[in-house]
Amino acid sequence: MANPTALEQLTGFASRFGAFVAERHPFALAEALETFEAVAGHREPADEAAFEALRAAFQRELTRRLQQRPVPQGLIDTTPRTSAERRLGQAYAQLLDDCDGFLRRSAIEASLTREERIEILRGMLLTRATDNRLKTFFTAGEVRYGTTSFQGKGFRSLGQEAIYAAGIRLRRGAKYHHADGSWTGDVIGPVIRDLGITLAMRPEPDTVRMVLNAQMGKLGPPLDGKDLHIGDFGWGILPPAAPLTTATLTIAGIALAFWRDRSQRIAVSFIGEGGSSLGEWHEAINLCAARQLPAIFCVENNQTALSTPLVDQSAVRVFADKAAGYGVPGITVDGTDPDQIAAAFTWAAERARAGLGPTLIETVSMRMCGHAHHDDMLYLGRDPQPSWEYAPLTEQGYANRELYAYWAARDPIALYASRLERDG
Repeated sequence: MANPTALEQLTGFASRFGAFVAERHPFALAEALETFEAVAGHREPADEAAFEALRAAFQRELTRRLQQRPVPQGLIDTTPRTSAERRLGQAYAQLLDDCDGFLRRSAIEASLTREERIEILRGMLLTRATDNRLKTFFTAGEVRYGTTSFQGKGFRSLGQEAIYAAGIRLRRGAKYHHADGSWTGDVIGPVIRDLGITLAMRPEPDTVRMVLNAQMGKLGPPLDGKDLHIGDFGWGILPPAAPLTTATLTIAGIALAFWRDRSQRIAVSFIGEGGSSLGEWHEAINLCAARQLPAIFCVENNQTALSTPLVDQSAVRVFADKAAGYGVPGITVDGTDPDQIAAAFTWAAERARAGLGPTLIETVSMRMCGHAHHDDMLYLGRDPQPSWEYAPLTEQGYANRELYAYWAARDPIALYASRLERDG
């Protein structure tokens, strides 16, 4: 076994890898790190090719070590018609698959180009700028019907802008939009706080115009003033609906259609941690899992469902653990780290296009504003002016103070801009 002193001195990629194994397979941590040291030594993978070489060598070595593990004789079936040996084999396969997935995602991160990273940063900036404009509409009374001020009902994505990166390698943009209005790219089902991924699907000024139209309830795209949500079928963006999981079921149906026509297109469902408690969400992911449909399910854990804190919403340790109940992979990523998000969705899309079925991705961040524009005063304790910075939390606000302080130091825009500057 690896000695405790060595484990305490992990740095660089070995530290990241060890943290992942500790999260998903804690009792396999020592053996996984020993295997990693055996194949990687003290070399730090620097590019996609290095990660892919490490990935193959790690898979071979860990497989060899697991196959050498003795199985005690005389164990009865773990469950009817399942031997202990078979159950252990399933667990080993899960460990191998999860480690391989982490290494593949690391390779994808390393492969992100300078142009892709710059687009992600610009997309996050555009998301916040658009959100600030929507807040101004609400507070300044600029939107009017006749002589009456119409504030509208808007939902900002403050603190969650990094979700833009989820779309960076989806089939999106003008290449898949045709003159007759048809769409042959991937399809997303965003919810109310998913402006970032919406902009990523069509990174053009018309998308911003569509979002502003929705806030003002105007004729034309997206919904002829009949609702305040956003969406554009011609660009692969399914409008949200209430209940929010109406779109989740629709995404499952779209994934079934993609599976039937063998187009290798995928359908991506987004939901908050609160919405994942609704029955329709479970029906949708269960269907996609059972039929191995080309879908991705993202649970955006932002700590609060309207005003319900996480502890009152679910007893699960992490939402990615729910994936085991459907027999699909589940991963948890930092919702303020665009590179992690881009790698997670690219990897899940690769699996789906290869016929391996859906993946559950949990992004963890915090909603740094109220549920909607009108809720800022209650959430923060005062109604702040639109700003590029997070507003301070006052004693009157209902947001969790400890969590707010932690996530306030993890602004995805500021952190990512610093990373790109550091990397040149």
